Amino acid sequence: MKHIIRTLAALGLTCLTLQSPLAQEASGPPAEQAAQESATSSGEGKYQVQLRQLEERVADLKEKIFNSKSRLVLLKEQILHNVIAEAKGVIVHKNRMGAGFTLEQVLYHLDGNRIYFQDNKDGGLDEQREFEVFSGTLLPGNHLVSVEMVYRGSGGLFSYVDGYRFKISSSYTFYASKGRIVKVAVVGHERGGLTTSLEDKPYVSYEVEQFRYNKENLSKVTQSGD
Repeated sequence: MKHIIRTLAALGLTCLTLQSPLAQEASGPPAEQAAQESATSSGEGKYQVQLRQLEERVADLKEKIFNSKSRLVLLKEQILHNVIAEAKGVIVHKNRMGAGFTLEQVLYHLDGNRIYFQDNKDGGLDEQREFEVFSGTLLPGNHLVSVEMVYRGSGGLFSYVDGYRFKISSSYTFYASKGRIVKVAVVGHERGGLTTSLEDKPYVSYEVEQFRYNKENLSKVTQSGD
């Protein structure tokens, strides 16, 4: 009887020994599968992030290329059609006074800023019949040119006016168009006739011209007359 019990015990131990690896084997694969699934999920997440980053970089690059093409098209249009976005202003002084008046002094302001002053100490001012007082870039829009001219009477036949000084002041608003050259001629001249008093004869008028802004026209506009 004891022999039978020992045999059954031995058989039972053997069964337990055989079952233990099986239990371990049964519990092993789910843990490994979960780890693999976690690693796969993490890898897919990183891939999605990298993909989004790549898409953003591509979109940003496309935008930069589009902006560059737009600038090139605009530059090409400007070159081909001589289109310039800014305005150019040229102001010239014209002396059309008669022999009875000598120009002693001129003072110019543009938009409140002094741009030109000259006197006749050496006699050169009165001898110039036309000269440039300003040439530069302007913002499109309205601008104000102001001038002060001082004349001295040189009567000739009417010696009583010799030494008389006449000061006249005048202002004029002109418009500078985008892509255009505006030329403003400020003309000092006599007005009236024989019955006009001497004090009222010195006068200022304005001549305005507009040109397309290109090198050819700029060269023409800035050439001073004699």
